[in-house]
Amino acid sequence: MLKKTTLSLALVLLPLAAAAQVPVRADNKAIARRYFDEILNKGSAAAIDALVAPDVVFRNPPAVVKGIDDFRKLVATLRTAFPDLHFTREDELAEGNKVATRWVMRGTQGTRKMDVSGMDIFLIENGKIKEVWVSMDTLSRAQQLGTVTAP
Repeated sequence: MLKKTTLSLALVLLPLAAAAQVPVRADNKAIARRYFDEILNKGSAAAIDALVAPDVVFRNPPAVVKGIDDFRKLVATLRTAFPDLHFTREDELAEGNKVATRWVMRGTQGTRKMDVSGMDIFLIENGKIKEVWVSMDTLSRAQQLGTVTAP
């Protein structure tokens, strides 16, 4: 009798547990794509307003940027430093309210070319980017820009 009760309970609870998980929203990937295409590649202020939460937290160690105003400054600084900045999305995975994107960033600063790979993980809530975690090859970037010499 205990086995039947346990099995019955499992059959009732399993669908409830599955329903409690955050569903993957197809538009979360679209939001992440627009982040790269419109915000980073084009520097669109309108896209920042449309896609980024006012209390966004952007983590690119050791830097942490909090709030949409400081995020706007970060994008402007990046686009000024690399006028031809371009991100190419290589891979994309999504689960629940998170999207992970592997990318290659290319740009020129003065006479130095940069070609660096990395990954962003986005937390998306209510159709807006709430958090961004960046992991990139900072050693390669520093070597290409001449701030660190290659071994």
